[in-house]
Amino acid sequence: MTYFSAGSPRILVVVAVVLMVWRLSLGRWGLGDGLMVLCTLFLTGSVEWVIHRFLLHAPEESFRMRRLKTGVGHHKHHLDPPDLDWILLDPVDAAVFLVMFSGFTAAWSVPLLSVLGLPLLPGFASAFTLAALGLAHYEWVHLLVHTRYRPASRYYSRLARNHRLHHYRNEHYWLGVTSNSGDRILRTLPASKSDVPQSATARSLT
Repeated sequence: MTYFSAGSPRILVVVAVVLMVWRLSLGRWGLGDGLMVLCTLFLTGSVEWVIHRFLLHAPEESFRMRRLKTGVGHHKHHLDPPDLDWILLDPVDAAVFLVMFSGFTAAWSVPLLSVLGLPLLPGFASAFTLAALGLAHYEWVHLLVHTRYRPASRYYSRLARNHRLHHYRNEHYWLGVTSNSGDRILRTLPASKSDVPQSATARSLT
């Protein structure tokens, strides 16, 4: 299977399994876990939007590109969207994203759990496990929409259609991959593709 033949999915799935085992070992299930699920689902679309817009689509002259190299592989992906070499994350990038997600997850989950008087470590473990699973799901969806496979479900069909429009219609819209909630909130989900112009820079991002 192409998904598991690449480095980043293997890293993400292994880390997600380790985190699930860690969470199970902690026990103390309760309200905090349900809250973490709801918050993670709510944040997913907006987090994807911000990463896609400001890191992956960073201008070539920006510090993010020149020093951090956040969009190098993604720019190559836009030049040739079906090229499997640039669809999935580099293993190093996947590891970096996991570290970033752990910090971001701690930044919102720990204060929230603390204010509500809920167990901190089990709640954070649930939230971080969900974040790792979300990143693995992101990789799978991104690979799926760039193959010839056409999803049977309405949910994945809509995601696939919107992502292809992002690549071939206008790169400033349809920035979500596993969720379009960020596009809805930030007004980059047109009612119809004809509502936005055909972009001449959808491939080059310049």
